[in-house]
Amino acid sequence: METDKLIAALVADETSPTRPRLAARVLSGLMISALLLVLFWHVRPDWAQAIARGPALVKQMLPLGLALLAWVLLIRPAPDRRLPLLPFAAVAGLAAIGWGASVLRGGDVMGDSALICLVSIPFLALPVATALLLGLRHRIEPRPARTGLMAGLFAGAAATVIYALHCNEDAPAFFLLWYGLGITISALAGRAAGKRMLGV
Repeated sequence: METDKLIAALVADETSPTRPRLAARVLSGLMISALLLVLFWHVRPDWAQAIARGPALVKQMLPLGLALLAWVLLIRPAPDRRLPLLPFAAVAGLAAIGWGASVLRGGDVMGDSALICLVSIPFLALPVATALLLGLRHRIEPRPARTGLMAGLFAGAAATVIYALHCNEDAPAFFLLWYGLGITISALAGRAAGKRMLGV
């Protein structure tokens, strides 16, 4: 019994990440992803004008909100607690409703860059996910696969915010589908990586 208490105490002490150090790693990953976008994708010339319109603003803010949610869950002091599903269900529900409404109005689902979008988001997520997973390796992870999932979700959502600076596909029928798939791929890849990298 005393051994069980000791293990629980050790886990409690080691599960909280060093936030400044972790944030610095993530910031470096974000900067690399942003630099890659500028060098190889480029920012759309009319971004400043486009962001003033509803759809372009949504495709920046929705993944940003998702990234912030994933970050809050990653740095909480007790990562072994159950995940709150309601916020994720709300985001997924709003995205599904918006996508369905856009499709019914004749929105363009495929656009001109569906495959590019699907490949670019996970690629741009790589520097962020790598920095984040390396930063999380110093703490004991009671549920490494789930932590990896959240890391991949954060990286994918953050990469989507960056990629949206380039993407000129403003139809919700397009970006809600393909951005969502790109984030999902990143999250699943993060889960697989977390299971290998963060396991005790």
